[in-house]
Amino acid sequence: MAGPDNSSVIVSDYQSDKWTCLTIFDPKYGQHPVSGHRDFGLTANVDGSYTFYTRGVDRLTSWDAAAFQSFAEAISVADGAAPFSIGDQLWSSFQMMIENFTNSNGGNASIKEMQVLRPNWSNVKAVIEGRASLSTLSKDCPD
Repeated sequence: MAGPDNSSVIVSDYQSDKWTCLTIFDPKYGQHPVSGHRDFGLTANVDGSYTFYTRGVDRLTSWDAAAFQSFAEAISVADGAAPFSIGDQLWSSFQMMIENFTNSNGGNASIKEMQVLRPNWSNVKAVIEGRASLSTLSKDCPD
């Protein structure tokens, strides 16, 4: 990532069809703007095609970024400006590059609709602090 958040990750797991990256702190670039994991992988489909996917779970690392995200969501301006919106734009551009590369080199690629599921942190925090049962969280976000 170019800009104020030149960030580092490390591969924490890999297999022949996927790999997992973990955000880290490093002395040169400091703290990654999010703390979490991201999977990249290929799934073979029954028709002989493949689906390339990314899947992740993370939280904003700094309190000021988290406060800005909450503020942006509260006033409904999260599109394009808030930290998670910027991350969404990064992953969308990544998908477009894969689609363009594949189609420009004799393949046939298309982008499926992005699925974004974000839990309500206050509900998760209540479970972590023992004020609510794990069963109170939805299996599907947001909760």
